[in-house]
Amino acid sequence: MPFEIREKGLKKYPHFDMPIPADELLSIVTDPEKVRRNAFFPFLQYTKQYQPFRDRPNKPDPKRRLIRYASRRDAAIFSYYRYLLAERYEARLVEFGIQDCPTAYRKIPKGQADTTGKCNIDFAHDVFEEIAKQKDCVVITLDISKFFECIDHHRLYQVWCELLGVDRLPPDHLAVFKAITRYVVVDRGAVYERLGFIKEVSLDGESARKEYARPFHKMPKQLCSPQTFRQKIMGKDPSYASLCEPNINDYGIPQGAPISDLLANAYLMEFDQAISDYSKSVSGKYWRYSDDIVLVLPVDDGQGLAARDFVIASIKEVGDQLTIKKNKTSIVRYSNVGDVDCQFELIEGGVGRNGLEYLGFRFDGKNIYIRDSTMSNFYRKITRRARKQARQHFARFPGKTREWLLESFDFSDFEKRYGRVHDFESLATRTGWTFWTYVKRAADQFGEKGRRMYRQVRRYRSYIEFSVAKEIDRQLGLVGAAADPNTNSPSRSALP
Repeated sequence: MPFEIREKGLKKYPHFDMPIPADELLSIVTDPEKVRRNAFFPFLQYTKQYQPFRDRPNKPDPKRRLIRYASRRDAAIFSYYRYLLAERYEARLVEFGIQDCPTAYRKIPKGQADTTGKCNIDFAHDVFEEIAKQKDCVVITLDISKFFECIDHHRLYQVWCELLGVDRLPPDHLAVFKAITRYVVVDRGAVYERLGFIKEVSLDGESARKEYARPFHKMPKQLCSPQTFRQKIMGKDPSYASLCEPNINDYGIPQGAPISDLLANAYLMEFDQAISDYSKSVSGKYWRYSDDIVLVLPVDDGQGLAARDFVIASIKEVGDQLTIKKNKTSIVRYSNVGDVDCQFELIEGGVGRNGLEYLGFRFDGKNIYIRDSTMSNFYRKITRRARKQARQHFARFPGKTREWLLESFDFSDFEKRYGRVHDFESLATRTGWTFWTYVKRAADQFGEKGRRMYRQVRRYRSYIEFSVAKEIDRQLGLVGAAADPNTNSPSRSALP
């Protein structure tokens, strides 16, 4: 299939380069000489932080995720060179006999009749079905720590050459290799502040806070001219310190670049083959979803511990920086207790006390549930949206009573973003619908074992009402008026 750049798919986010028409962009990325001479911009970087939701007093630490994204032109180049390498990578997987092992970042058809790609639901289903098939087995789960950040550059260069069938990278590929390994990042907030898009606002004459000088959607698509970029961002003007932070290590690639996912997969080809061969030698199976590793082996507990140690030793052979997270490593035993069900026992590790956790789901041998952290994400999104809409509703109708604000709030429209609506069953299978769509698709895929998932989201309406009421109470200066949905949440009509 030929590489395409569609006008509708072009990114509109603010960055250092100006928007380029699709046809012009295509002519750049497909010209090796233009790619060789391309001056790659730094990646813009920011940290996304959120607080996991838990139904207990002691909340876990906030989660932080580093987000990096390339300029439009650079992203298009990365995408094209990913395209050039992808077919060769897929051919090598078939050659090694491991085309079913690495599952992330690839389009794997659901079957001969259904050519649509598998998703995490399908991959989790494959693992749970294998457990049910084996019945008596040990399941080992491991997680590679900071996978993308620990990829060795020298080995990656060799892997890249092997995919191309060359001893040395051609100049254009070498330019892309250098851009993705010796990458440079700049903090997005620092850039916005230096360019005047973030300003400091005095609150009471003493304290101050920073806020956007203009709405984000009105930010210019090109943040500054090339001259200003050199002077204020790179620090060519002595008045400004450089904001650029280069990767000075001999390892690490930026997760989020369009080519990084394929390079990460290709980097572990020999590892995947070694673990697959090991699993097959004991009639088991192995899968890897990016940095999440799982083995289903019909062995005893001692052999399960040996398999874990083999994986930990094997990952060190493909990179000195690569390690396995100890706190994410678990060994779970499933034993046959009937024609359908299994019972599980946590042999070792801190994850899996309530069953195997994999790709957002948990399997206890009888039933499959949505994992707690996935539910956490769901309720966090509800909370964030409820607060925003409740504040807007309060600001729109100043002076109204609590009862009036709650009765006039459009809960029905809000619920459509997250849950069931009229004629839900016919609408829920459409692509890109709500979290309920996800639940329904998963429950349908897992069959009878997945029916308990519906119970996990049955309180979402009460939680929406609670979150909206809580924010309105905050705006009115009230305390403790909203009932917690985890106790006996009242219906909307019963709210005081």
